[in-house]
Amino acid sequence: MELTVVVREEAEGYWSQVRELPGCFASARTLDELREALGEAVGLYLWDRAVALGDQALRVGEVEIEVERPAGD
Repeated sequence: MELTVVVREEAEGYWSQVRELPGCFASARTLDELREALGEAVGLYLWDRAVALGDQALRVGEVEIEVERPAGD
């Protein structure tokens, strides 16, 4: 599964949201912390949706997050 993450740099660090998962977001002071927080946020989001559908057998594997800066930055 490939997800699109929008990352915004703010005065206190970074804020992000996952376009394909409404309400799934994370924030952190550094990009490394943001990657970890996003992994947790995506895992929790998918787990909550699986439980809501009655499927408690969902297993979330490794989450790889790559941050790409727009051209010209």
